[in-house]
Amino acid sequence: MAALSDLDTGSSNGHLSDRLGEIIETSTTRLWVESDQLNLLPPLGSVVVARNEAGQSIYCVVSFGETAGIDTTRRAVRRGSNVVRDQDVYREHPELKQILRTTFEALPVAYQDGVWLRYGLPPVPPPLHYSMVEVSAIELNQLVERLGYLSTLSEIATDVPADALIVAHVRWVYQAKGGDRDWVEQAAQSVARLFQSDYERAVPILEGIDPDR
Repeated sequence: MAALSDLDTGSSNGHLSDRLGEIIETSTTRLWVESDQLNLLPPLGSVVVARNEAGQSIYCVVSFGETAGIDTTRRAVRRGSNVVRDQDVYREHPELKQILRTTFEALPVAYQDGVWLRYGLPPVPPPLHYSMVEVSAIELNQLVERLGYLSTLSEIATDVPADALIVAHVRWVYQAKGGDRDWVEQAAQSVARLFQSDYERAVPILEGIDPDR
């Protein structure tokens, strides 16, 4: 638990302007969000923010993303050719924006409770159709000051293996913090403690988060 006395979680940190999408499935342990723009996803491992009806900010790690047809019973069909490819496919078939959608999964790892930042699952998830927004730099620095939430990520069951998600998250935070090697060292120590009894699992994660590899 950390104090949020210097952390503004209102519109000044981008909660109104930096919307990524809208929550289309909600639960205590995971959220599904439909992106506002087709084929535009937050990076795997990045931190995003939602709010619940109590006004609490809920901090989540992006754990999966996909673009597929709105009708889940039908697989998308080829639209391109050797002549029409990539972006040209979308220009030739503008209807794709109506029949496809981009969605991503986000896992809650911490939440704002008054002036406190509490690590763990929020008592109340955000409602359906609430916005998901980008995390501000101030919020991110506060969140990753302590790394106990990595244990939550290590136990998830999703399409992306938990260890790969931890690596993606640490590397994303490293970049978001401007290449903060001191923080990466702190993250490596947390990983070593978390997996101290599982050497074979720890080594690939430590190698994956090494900025020089």
